[in-house]
Amino acid sequence: MIAPDLNLAASSFRPRPAKAETALTRFIAETGKVPTCWAAATEQQDHLNLGDALSAVIVAALSGLPAAHVACDSPTTRMSAVGTIGHALHRGEVFVWGTGSSSFRNPSAPRDRREPFIVPADTTLNVTATRGPVSWTLLSGKAPGPDAVFGDPVWLLPAFYNPPIEKRYELGVILHLSELTDRGYEARYRPEHVRYNVPRDLAGSVKLISTITPISAAGLKARIDDILSCKRIVSTSLHGMVFAESYGIPCLYFPPTGRPKGERQAKLGGDDGLNLRMSDLYQGLGLDYLSIYVQPRNSETDWDGLCRAIDRLWEPKFFDAARLIDAFPLAVAPINAGPDGLFEHPIIRSLPYQHLPRP
Repeated sequence: MIAPDLNLAASSFRPRPAKAETALTRFIAETGKVPTCWAAATEQQDHLNLGDALSAVIVAALSGLPAAHVACDSPTTRMSAVGTIGHALHRGEVFVWGTGSSSFRNPSAPRDRREPFIVPADTTLNVTATRGPVSWTLLSGKAPGPDAVFGDPVWLLPAFYNPPIEKRYELGVILHLSELTDRGYEARYRPEHVRYNVPRDLAGSVKLISTITPISAAGLKARIDDILSCKRIVSTSLHGMVFAESYGIPCLYFPPTGRPKGERQAKLGGDDGLNLRMSDLYQGLGLDYLSIYVQPRNSETDWDGLCRAIDRLWEPKFFDAARLIDAFPLAVAPINAGPDGLFEHPIIRSLPYQHLPRP
């Protein structure tokens, strides 16, 4: 099956009960909500990061229940899904489904102060699926065997939201947060990142896209529609690649460093020189090599040549959506989005996308 079948409607998912009663299912039975860890907007922020926010959306869409935001270091029983947050899970019991992890406990610290990640002694991780084999090893404490399940839950989004969108742009370019000058909704890149200069005559063909969105279901929908309006995608954002691959949009990873410049095949695994998150994702799809397009920050991009490279190199990826759904730690009871669409569903519109002040 190509990632997941774009003709698959959410209503055709086979509902199935939870495999067994757990502390998580008991909590849900008492509250009617799924306690979920994800990187929600803080009280001080006026924006969401698209990939992080979709964690709650996918959990709610697949379970048919609202998600309640729970901190990564909460002592309560909870689950985690989308995002590189595995290394931040601390205390209590966590059911891990499709989560990624850094190899460091404190990845934002200076390099000489980073400590290797080890699951804390006061934390129980029930790992049902991870983004890829690197995260599986880190979070389960053992090498993945034949029963290990890999996949980012955002791969399931097309089954719930797959509208007819006009392809208005030849190329969409999704920037990583670190490449932006601010957290505005437009993709304003750092001036030293010359590779993002788009000549005036290509302004209607090449669209720069940020994953920053307003704090609402409507904001998430609008940003996804931006991506779907592109015939091709290049991205330094992990979830930019997941969006493109899952919707069958021809795409290439767009790193700013590496040799040689331009198109090449990068070997996955070990010291492959790629972003660890990207390597983890694609190894989880069973790939040994990944086609990429290296473009240094300080030199302008040949946009026409990049489009030709995408057309020549990209191939659809195999993704077993059924295995990821089977690994879901809750009963599967997909919501029926109805004629108004997923992002108009009351459960999705009312999700707690932002930390709110406690009463």
